[in-house]
Amino acid sequence: MRKFTIQIAPIRKPFMREKMMKLETVCKYRNGYKYEYSPYAYGKKHCGRVYRYEDTEWTLDEKAPYLASFMERIEKVVSKAKDRYSKFYADFRYEDEIVKVYAPYPDLAPNALKTVYSERARQKDAQWQYLREITKKMQIQYGHLMSALQSQQWDRANGSLHILNERMMKLQSMCRPDNHEVVFKGDKNPLTANRK
Repeated sequence: MRKFTIQIAPIRKPFMREKMMKLETVCKYRNGYKYEYSPYAYGKKHCGRVYRYEDTEWTLDEKAPYLASFMERIEKVVSKAKDRYSKFYADFRYEDEIVKVYAPYPDLAPNALKTVYSERARQKDAQWQYLREITKKMQIQYGHLMSALQSQQWDRANGSLHILNERMMKLQSMCRPDNHEVVFKGDKNPLTANRK
């Protein structure tokens, strides 16, 4: 069968000009049998102070248009994935996917039967659950990415970007024929670009 390659655009970091407010906070740590609070990590001065980041009205205004365009893209991808899912499992019937039926407690409850389904049935349920949750997960993760960029936490931003591209690849590869291969556009694969 002829191989068919589908190229998708990777998710990239948005350019953020604004910075979140860096505020000192406290750390909860255990001292013997009780919990205490300290402005230092683990209650030790040599571990450094603890900080948290808060949004300002300018950082929120900067995030809003990026998030709106990103969610528009995700909704299109999810809609197409749901169409592929419906076609892929059009002839699916749970009755045909039963591997065995047994009573786990034959002495106590002989009429309480447990049905074991095939791998295809479990895969179908897992993919439907993924499609239900992916839009919200991508929205939250993209918010983490923008917050990490505005607070200049570069490692956290790279981690968020990797998770987003990984989820996008899984979403785009879902319910395709075996001869279809999904790859990212460009010379560098974003899933392996930051490996050391």
